[in-house]
Amino acid sequence: MKHNLQDTVSLLARTPAFLDTFLRDLPEMWTRGKEGENTWSPFDIVGHLIFCERTDWMPRVKTVLQSGESKTFEPFDRSGHERESPGTSLSQRLDEFARLRSENLRELHALNLREADLERRGRHPALGVVTLSQLLATWAGHDLTHLHQISRVMAHQYREAVGPWSAYLGVLQCAGHSSS
Repeated sequence: MKHNLQDTVSLLARTPAFLDTFLRDLPEMWTRGKEGENTWSPFDIVGHLIFCERTDWMPRVKTVLQSGESKTFEPFDRSGHERESPGTSLSQRLDEFARLRSENLRELHALNLREADLERRGRHPALGVVTLSQLLATWAGHDLTHLHQISRVMAHQYREAVGPWSAYLGVLQCAGHSSS
């Protein structure tokens, strides 16, 4: 499927509400549980999404539009969220994510991007030359990756409790696909 900006924005706009409905006011065993050492909980993942909203997506969009391939994107710190807002609650994180996502989508809309803009190129520090279209499609794919990760991490909390049914629960068979 070819990237479609309107479809991308439609998905990106729904992620905060989805997370809010899915996670708000759940017991901490669901939101703070992990899959093991050096893995992320749903709480951590929301923090990561906030960090991405602040430091990754729109800054890179602006870099493509302002500098093209002449300026390499700032490297992304995948654990940068661990240093931000250490004393926040999940509710505060969900609110912050919704606010930042809304601001970023308003800013993206204000750019009034055209098809020619989507083909503009930027330079990723590891991947090399990428298009704005690829960056925006990746933003949506990134959301979906972490929604998948959240459901997998939460299911892991009942890995033992489900007993032999674990063989029939695909989410418990999934070894993970995200880097964290």
